Amino acid sequence: METTKIRNIMFFVFILKSLVIQSISKPLLEQKDVINFHNNVFNPKLDLNNIHAEKLWNKTLEGKKKSLSGKKYSQNKKRNTVIININNTEELKRRLNFINQKSQIKILKYNSIVHATIESYLRMSKYIGKIISLSDFFFPMFEEKLEKYRLPKELKYLAIIESNLNPVVTSKAGAKGIWQFMPETGKIYNLDINHLYDERNDPIKSTEAACRYLKFLYKKIGNWEFVLAAYNAGPGTVDKILQRSKNRKNFWELCEFFPKETQNYIPKFIAINYIMNYYKEHNIYKHYSSPYKYKYKETILIPIKQKISMKLYACNLNISYQDLILLNPQYIVDLIPSGNKLRLPKNKILLFKKKERFFSQKIHQD
Repeated sequence: METTKIRNIMFFVFILKSLVIQSISKPLLEQKDVINFHNNVFNPKLDLNNIHAEKLWNKTLEGKKKSLSGKKYSQNKKRNTVIININNTEELKRRLNFINQKSQIKILKYNSIVHATIESYLRMSKYIGKIISLSDFFFPMFEEKLEKYRLPKELKYLAIIESNLNPVVTSKAGAKGIWQFMPETGKIYNLDINHLYDERNDPIKSTEAACRYLKFLYKKIGNWEFVLAAYNAGPGTVDKILQRSKNRKNFWELCEFFPKETQNYIPKFIAINYIMNYYKEHNIYKHYSSPYKYKYKETILIPIKQKISMKLYACNLNISYQDLILLNPQYIVDLIPSGNKLRLPKNKILLFKKKERFFSQKIHQD
């Protein structure tokens, strides 16, 4: 009897030790996979301006504080005081209900978790100011694509949760771009990835892919709360949870069964909807000017017949290299392959056509 007891204890210790080792080694393995992925995609010798593309983007997207007559842009104290704590719960409920009535997805409802999430975002007023600045460029394009696929326009706020509207950000798991596509999912939705360009970084193509994916998820699941959960955790995870809990069809009833990140995902989505509709009521304003000098509708795609350096275009079209990179984040290296497209400001089209022959001659000389 005593021997059996000792064996059981030893077996339990062995299992516990195995679990500890597994929990430690898994993140390291995931990190190794990410490092390998970056090594395959980015070649330092070919990198844009000899700077890692992602670092260049992060530097560009930092933005500069607005100035007035050479001085720092200042606001009165009342405007500067951000209202972080929402003590009037009924007012918050009323505002969320108002947004929800206009919404097509009808999931923007109040609870204590949503309340706490909204307040946590309000504490990051500078972050929200940057997001508002970036949204001026991205949201018109998002809305255009969502309307094309007959999807609710408020889904544009998912991109804030996914990437903070940074089209070249990479997650620890290897998801990339403004809509955070993994390589496998990106390929399913025709996003090409190679050593020259990564179309997950392309805001237009990745938004098209995200719309198609969201359309697929809604057709499969038919519930917007679970669609958002599936976008975060994967449709397989949602399927398993729904299969085990057939009597409960509400996300909040099943919240505890989802991964921690997904438990926070729906409250974040509701909170961002609220913040983007009511940031002025909390004295949050744009503290940073947008890095984009052109609006989305002021740009156009131009087909490129032969491979050419982006720097050459920038120099000859009197557009800053940084602005050209901002408009074309899909290119990992300073080379646009033939058969691809370049996004340019519309006011540069005439100059582009005038110099098209020069570009062709330059290519043949090189």
